[in-house]
Amino acid sequence: MDLGITGRVALVTGGSSGIGRCIAEELGRNGCKVVIVARGQERLDATVAAIREEGGEAISFVGDLTDFECYLGMVAAAEAAFGLPDIAIFSPVAPGSGGFDEFDDSALDTAFANIVKAFAHFVRAVSPAMKARQWGRIVTIGSGHGRLPARLATLGFEYVLANTVRPAGLGLSRTIADELAPFGITVNTIPPGFIDTGAAYDDFFRICADAVGQSLEQFRTDLINRIPMKRFGRPEEVASLCAYLCSKNASYITGQYMLVDGGRMEVYY
Repeated sequence: MDLGITGRVALVTGGSSGIGRCIAEELGRNGCKVVIVARGQERLDATVAAIREEGGEAISFVGDLTDFECYLGMVAAAEAAFGLPDIAIFSPVAPGSGGFDEFDDSALDTAFANIVKAFAHFVRAVSPAMKARQWGRIVTIGSGHGRLPARLATLGFEYVLANTVRPAGLGLSRTIADELAPFGITVNTIPPGFIDTGAAYDDFFRICADAVGQSLEQFRTDLINRIPMKRFGRPEEVASLCAYLCSKNASYITGQYMLVDGGRMEVYY
């Protein structure tokens, strides 16, 4: 399928590993000129090289998404290399896991800043040029906690921070979608389910398994049994949806929250 985005400039935060890298590579395959943002230069270089090896165009920008000044910097880097972004993918710094008694006001403030305020700065940085062109695509890689709080303490998951700030981030995204729609700009959120991103994923599961007295293998099996498709997802399955939402044919899809979760249907119990 021709997505109609050849030559478009795509800005991808968190684009050097996992889901973000797959999104950057998929946009590159579809002809986008990709600007990849992350903190580690080595992984950035590897992702840029992978896109170029497939015939795409890409550059990297080292940026810390918790530093709000970096958003104007990444847009400036894109403009210098390829032009101002037409497509903008936001993968925020996720809140840590834990229960209510583990966090103070400072932790709540930080989580709100990283999910809500950071997205506001991101949109302020990318939307002026999109408005001027009457075309743009903004996609957030979000969380199922945006609509339904996670209550899986028995499996080692406790997400008081995500349960608190993710709905606020989704609310901001939905509101911005309405405001930007008249300019031909779409704003959508993709909440992934359990997506296997490799060693880091197992490291997290191992901590959860230890918390409930299970082996890693048993813990993974119990999670998989809760998924109708009986497997974890692949990063490429998130990336393909993201690329479609950035396409010319997705121009009437905005303000949406599209799960990629193997049919779990937001069941967090």
